[in-house]
Amino acid sequence: MLPLAYTESSDLKEHLTRIGMLREQLLTIPLPPKTEMKFRWEARATRIHSSLTLAHTLFSRGQIVKILSSHTKHIPSDYRDVLAYDRALNYIDEYWVANQKQISISSVLTLAGMVLPNPKDTIERAFLAVEAPVKTTLEYLENQKDHPIIQAGIALCLFSTSASISLDSGVIARLVTAMFFAKYGYDCRGLLSVEKNWVAAGDIYDSSLASHQKDGNLNRWLLFFAQSVEENLQERIEDVSNLKFHQEFPAAFWELSDRQKTVIRYLEEPTNSITNKKVQGMFGISQITASRDLSKLTTLGLIASHGKGRSVSYTR
Repeated sequence: MLPLAYTESSDLKEHLTRIGMLREQLLTIPLPPKTEMKFRWEARATRIHSSLTLAHTLFSRGQIVKILSSHTKHIPSDYRDVLAYDRALNYIDEYWVANQKQISISSVLTLAGMVLPNPKDTIERAFLAVEAPVKTTLEYLENQKDHPIIQAGIALCLFSTSASISLDSGVIARLVTAMFFAKYGYDCRGLLSVEKNWVAAGDIYDSSLASHQKDGNLNRWLLFFAQSVEENLQERIEDVSNLKFHQEFPAAFWELSDRQKTVIRYLEEPTNSITNKKVQGMFGISQITASRDLSKLTTLGLIASHGKGRSVSYTR
């Protein structure tokens, strides 16, 4: 039986109240679009770096930035984990922000297919082995009226322990948590980067995760989880208010060519989409050049891709 018991203590309630206030404050800080894009992109790089660090896949933040900003078609195999995590976050941003649908096993399986290097049948077998606890966890979370932070915290704890997938090193668990943040508006327009606080906590992160098996409840873990979210929100408000960046990017990284600006303007019409072939035709350029333009716009979060292979299309 899964340990789903917890008590909403006065300390936990205070954290949840402060989180609500900080979230509202962060969401209402006015930012020019380009500045907000930079903060969102830095948060994305920080999340990937921190989550992979927790999974013992060691890249420096500088390496993460270099990998994410690379627009070459031929991707070195050791970049795979970074780019796969980035694609999973794109999927969450595209499909789960303010989504009213229930997060299901198939949703989690979709994430697993994106980030795990294993063959599809191997991933499906691993899911089958833990189908019961995964289903129980998701049904509990979707049928209760718990605070979204509590739902996200329970998801991370159980998907890391009692309902963990054998192939996962915690990456899927953290991405499922990101789905809950996005679904209920606690990703804070892409500025939240709480994974960094979990890395900074060191052994406390792991011991708090494991505490529910020892204590028979989720109290210690949820208190740690809520506190880490609160701390990250405070840090992000300070950074955004003071326009403080922690990662330097070359100026050219943010600059768009006339072609790329034209693509953005074309996609401002909500019913419009674009393909690599159409970009080639619009500007008389090669398939490789069109791919680089679309890749940069996707990397910066200005457009989203849909589909696979030659059927890929792009929208704002």
